[in-house]
Amino acid sequence: MGDQAHRPPRRLILVKHGHPDIRPDAPPGTWTLSDEGRAAVAALAGRLGRFAPTGLASSEEPKAVESASIIGKALGLEPRRDAGLGEQRNEQGGFLERQLFEGLVARMFDHPDELVLGEETGAAARDRFAQALDRQMAMTPGGGLVIVSHGRVICLWAAKTLGLDAMSLWRQLDLATALVIEEDAETFEIVG
Repeated sequence: MGDQAHRPPRRLILVKHGHPDIRPDAPPGTWTLSDEGRAAVAALAGRLGRFAPTGLASSEEPKAVESASIIGKALGLEPRRDAGLGEQRNEQGGFLERQLFEGLVARMFDHPDELVLGEETGAAARDRFAQALDRQMAMTPGGGLVIVSHGRVICLWAAKTLGLDAMSLWRQLDLATALVIEEDAETFEIVG
């Protein structure tokens, strides 16, 4: 058993990457952070310090890798990369106007088993993300784990795991914002 009284509570901190440098002619999976995004992630990193995380991982997308690097420098953590933490695959659809995109996202959340948006169903993205979370949590004993990922896949996972409304959470989880979940999975907060 060991001395568990001195172990910090286990937390999962799901961070939505910072604001990207949007290039409509390039797939979203290739976007990097904008200057605004870097500044917002640095500010968020300062607010995450109070949770004393002991591990950090990100998807392989440049905007997530860069966000994790900023957080890692601020918190003294070396980020790991995991392809399973990537966003729901949507590299072929092109850039969509906000209203159309939000409508498709809402439909995808309502019908996660249907291919509504991109090249992967919401359910497939959620399950891939859940497996990656399990891998990363196994590599992070004690303390807490920061995962830098993407809005849709975080919300898909949280809807199923925490019983949250995916679309409502997606609207609340801004860029450079974190969903902090305590070990009991009943206590959580949004930090931005």
